[in-house]
Amino acid sequence: MVYKLPIFWLKPKNDFVFKFIFGRGTKQSNKLLLALLNDVFNVPKGLSLGTVEITNPLTFQTNVTDQYAILDIRAKVAGFGHVNLEMQRVNQRNIDKRSLYYRAKLFEEQLDKGNEYRDLKKVVTINFLDFSHFTTDMYHSCYRLMEKRTFEPYPDLLQLHFIEMPKFVRQDKENLIHPNDRMAKWIRFLTNEDDARWEEMANQDPIIENAVDMLRTVSMDREARMLAEAREKALKDINSIRGEGIEEGIKKGKREDAKMMLMEGLDLHLIIKITGLTESEVLELKDELKR
Repeated sequence: MVYKLPIFWLKPKNDFVFKFIFGRGTKQSNKLLLALLNDVFNVPKGLSLGTVEITNPLTFQTNVTDQYAILDIRAKVAGFGHVNLEMQRVNQRNIDKRSLYYRAKLFEEQLDKGNEYRDLKKVVTINFLDFSHFTTDMYHSCYRLMEKRTFEPYPDLLQLHFIEMPKFVRQDKENLIHPNDRMAKWIRFLTNEDDARWEEMANQDPIIENAVDMLRTVSMDREARMLAEAREKALKDINSIRGEGIEEGIKKGKREDAKMMLMEGLDLHLIIKITGLTESEVLELKDELKR
């Protein structure tokens, strides 16, 4: 594949772009999603998943600047069950609970349609994380239910997949990724930051060529590009707000510690050394206690 027009590529890690590529509900998008799922689940080639239906296809009416906007992909896979995919850029320290919640919602939605319990289909969540969360060195973790003593698996109705992309990138740089790892090409695609590599990646694998072509389409679509850039700014703002909140919480904790030390009669300079507060801040707290 040769790209003649010099373009500024959007990044697949942007959750709007991710959903544009895999969650539009078009023939090309569905083909890419099925290929991705087959590789995530390591489905044997002769038993590949057949058809997929996106139940919440991408629309350009989504308020991408809303910090609570959810740009996940929900799909029904024929002969398999329900799948929820999400690209998580911001570490809100709740991905384990968040993933459980979405899985429960997929069960609830099946019952809302009048199904009996016996009709419930398998529910799987796939979380692409742009941060590390678990202590294991594995970049791909899959959790299921089992009996804690015998390790007998519960009926295969629940799966939680977490793909920690920074771990993959680090291991890939150290040549630790197995050559037959079927997910490797997808994570390289999703994490690529070098625009000069898109053509090279496209020439290495036909399905990635299709993904690169879709990325080119969204990168050159004026409306889609504006939405993707607005989403990127919103994610940065969320990170900034979260960072400021953490910083403020730490500062508040230091002030409370300093007050306790003042009440215990500790030396002013010792309080400054322990808490890291300035002399004027500690003196201000001292005045507050006097009042």
